[in-house]
Amino acid sequence: MTFLEFIRKNSLLVLIVILAIGAGLLMMDYGNQGSTFSRDFHIQVNGTNYATPEVYSMGESASGTIQNLVSATHTKLRNRFDTNGDEELSADEQAAMSAWIQQNPQFEASLTRLQYIMEAWCYGLCKNAEENIAINRAVLHEEAKALGITPSKEQIDAYITSMPAFINADGSFDQKLYQNLTGYYDGVANNPVEQSFRNVIADIIIWETIGSLVTTDINYNTKAQSEIIDVSSQTMKGKTAWLPSDKVQAPAEPTEEELKAYWETNKEKYKSEQRRIISVYTLTPGKDVTIDGLMNTADAIMMDLSMANGVGIDNILESTANNPEHFEFTYKNEDGSTHTTLPLSTEAAAPALLQTEVAHNGKNTSLAAIAFNDVDAASTVATYEDAVKNGTADKLSNIQQYRGFYLTNDNKLVLIKVEAIEQPAVLPYEQAREAALADLKQERADNALSLAAEKLYKEMSDAVAAGETIDAVYAKATAAGAEVSDFGPVTLDFDAQLPEGVSSKALTTTATGKLCPLVVLPNGARISSVTERTVPQSTEYSVAKLMYLLPRHNALLSNQVMLDWLNTAYIRYNVTLADSIQTNIE
Repeated sequence: MTFLEFIRKNSLLVLIVILAIGAGLLMMDYGNQGSTFSRDFHIQVNGTNYATPEVYSMGESASGTIQNLVSATHTKLRNRFDTNGDEELSADEQAAMSAWIQQNPQFEASLTRLQYIMEAWCYGLCKNAEENIAINRAVLHEEAKALGITPSKEQIDAYITSMPAFINADGSFDQKLYQNLTGYYDGVANNPVEQSFRNVIADIIIWETIGSLVTTDINYNTKAQSEIIDVSSQTMKGKTAWLPSDKVQAPAEPTEEELKAYWETNKEKYKSEQRRIISVYTLTPGKDVTIDGLMNTADAIMMDLSMANGVGIDNILESTANNPEHFEFTYKNEDGSTHTTLPLSTEAAAPALLQTEVAHNGKNTSLAAIAFNDVDAASTVATYEDAVKNGTADKLSNIQQYRGFYLTNDNKLVLIKVEAIEQPAVLPYEQAREAALADLKQERADNALSLAAEKLYKEMSDAVAAGETIDAVYAKATAAGAEVSDFGPVTLDFDAQLPEGVSSKALTTTATGKLCPLVVLPNGARISSVTERTVPQSTEYSVAKLMYLLPRHNALLSNQVMLDWLNTAYIRYNVTLADSIQTNIE
């Protein structure tokens, strides 16, 4: 896999050196506004460049389309059996729907297919799902061209009409739903929205076509998988003991000497928070200047600033503002300053101006979060303050300290600069004492709880080994101050039904009547057992397993194989990412 060299982790600056007649060009991504330079490159697949707006459009249109289809399918199914139209299903209506689903497995299969496609498309190289979806769709387009499988209009139409979401109870096509999903309004088609919808359907067809080639005859062993489904479908009853931490004798208060020794050993835990000095530059569009026009001007400013490696921003702002070739804007504050430099602060306590939220990497993010998380280096506070006194602060500047421009809610553009960074330092004992005392007391309480729980667990385990009844075993827990209760019936599909500290894995891997592994939590310890297991034996369950559960497991297996195919496709189609993209690559 080929990647653009990562100059700075999670940095906005994308450095591309183009050797041509001995000259270099620096390009930047300015707040995801589709600037002149970022438009050239955000992701690249097989030599094709995709700009930032295009990437997020591809990602959002696919996720929105699939989510709408899943929602519409669920709604159609519910409405089919919601006889009184209250948008809720009674027990009888739910039973009727379940019976219908068993007789029409293609309905649930369609939902499963869409959900797995969405999961697969969100997979990839980037932390951001929309970027992964865009990359995967671009890869599909390249594979479709290579295999000659680009869907025709007729194939797309046929696929849409076959989807359960678009099939009415009488078998007719749901034209109203199609119009709702493709942007029709007052009977007028929205061609861009409809085309985007159909493009997503085309990519689904390509994905499934490739899947049929890649995963041919790949299935689980039916007998083994049937047994696994039985295990995961079982219902269980059990008994559990909860030993609250407040039932354990509290440890002695630490002495001052013990506390100092604890702090000395662990003082790296007790540090001040990082603080930063941050400046904010604001561009306000002139009369009749659109935000797109102002962004073009911002592009020119950032280009000049990049070429100057971050030095001389005041001169650049002034010369750009006085240049009639650029759109009119103002940049000075009421006091005549070009920027607002905010006092040294932590991210959490950043001044209100830095709490302004802007669009960044496809999400709303505060300027403070960008300044603290996207800039790796700047001068120390002492160096910066000395330079300010000497009038040489601008000479310390580097382009890596800047991030922006970002569009604010009041249609202005802001640029931020991290002037200085104060790194965290170990707090003196007097300042760290209260936190260290709380930690030491908690550590001793945890140790006391663990010792008490381990002693009780051994006593109960010995009783199990001696053949005592489960009630007699748990009577020992009651005598030790634990709260004993029964639970169930529960199923493994719903961990939320289980007592705190009990996991599906522990229940399935522990024999009936034995003790599950001891679980010690901050507020208590849990000891549990399964007393009864039941696997469904009904005809309905057997049908559901054959028609729905086994195909679902095989679909999941195919999806995993397709993820491997994507990994090879990233290499085959030379996927390259802009440096501003946050990746999953360490």
